Amino acid sequence: MAERSERDVLHHLIDLCRDGERGFRAAADHVGDPTLKALFTDLATERRQFADALLPHLQRLGGPPDAEGTSVGALHRRWMALKGLVPGRHDHRIVAEAERGEHAALDAYEQALNGMLPPTVTELLETQREAIAKAVDRMRTFDMGYSIAD
Repeated sequence: MAERSERDVLHHLIDLCRDGERGFRAAADHVGDPTLKALFTDLATERRQFADALLPHLQRLGGPPDAEGTSVGALHRRWMALKGLVPGRHDHRIVAEAERGEHAALDAYEQALNGMLPPTVTELLETQREAIAKAVDRMRTFDMGYSIAD
C-alpha cells in the first residue's frame, strides 16, 4: 500500500467521523429503545466534535474547508435503515451494524497512528481512538443486555 500524506490521512479520518455522525443519527432514527436512541444521538454528536477538532489540522495543510463523508458511509447508513425495517430484533441488528462501523473506524485510527504525524495530531487521534473504543464497549454492553432480555 502506498504511503499517504498527512493531509490524506486527516481527510480520511474526517470523512469517517462525518460518516459516523450521520450513521449514528440514522441509527437513532431507526431504533425503538429510548436508551439506545440516546446513546446513538450522543455518539453522533461526539463524531461531529471529532471531525471539527481534526478540521483545523487538515486546513493547516491546505486541505478543503470541510469533508462530506464517503460513499461507503452512505451505503452503510442505507443498510442500517433497511435493517431497521425488518421486523423483530431490529435494534440488535442496528447495534451490530453500528459496532461494525466503529471497528472500521478503530482500524483507520490505528493505521493513522502508525504513520508519521506530528505529536499534536497524534495526541488528538489517541484521545479520539480511546473514545471510539469506549463507544464499542458501550454498544456491546447494551447489545448483550438486549440479547439476554430477548
